[in-house]
Amino acid sequence: MSDDRPPNKRQLQAAATRERMLGAARDVFEAKGYRGATVGAITQAADTAHGTFYLYFANKDDAFTQVMDAIGVELRKAQRTERRDSRREAIEGVLRGYLGVFVRHPGLWRALLEGMLTSAAIERMWLDQRAGFIDRLAQYIDREQAAGTVRTLDARQAALALGSMAEWYAFTHLVLGAGRDGEGIDVALDTLTDLWFHALYGETGGADR
Repeated sequence: MSDDRPPNKRQLQAAATRERMLGAARDVFEAKGYRGATVGAITQAADTAHGTFYLYFANKDDAFTQVMDAIGVELRKAQRTERRDSRREAIEGVLRGYLGVFVRHPGLWRALLEGMLTSAAIERMWLDQRAGFIDRLAQYIDREQAAGTVRTLDARQAALALGSMAEWYAFTHLVLGAGRDGEGIDVALDTLTDLWFHALYGETGGADR
């Protein structure tokens, strides 16, 4: 039988502390990067005792993984779009949501790259997370091929190529490059939408409907 009782005061306090710890970890990784973040900095930001960290995280890698899990949820939500009038608009909607998460969390993307070069666990975590985005894109390509609007492609490989293009362009343009200060998301969005659309539909003719 499931326990439908509301959480008690202790459980509510524990949940609130966990959220505070997770928020503090996110802020510290955002500001200090992966290497610069420490357990002490996180507990200080959360205004908790040092040992409290280990009630919610196994170690620094686990803390960063939980932070990026929350970013993964944000990415999935951002990629959901309402029904669009054209395929080009559908692509633009997905990419707008995806790029927006990079714009909102530049420090975390820097920390992610740093962490992947430092920790095999962080590398594995991100490969597992991004696999969901690639899978959804491959399924979209499969559906469009079945509808006859996309030429014959290896859907998985095409999804890997297009997804990697978006990911790395977002990182270099919006996190590191000119887009973070001046050109912003619109240049990246227009460029990637055009490239994705023509890569998939450029040889089919009249697909933008």
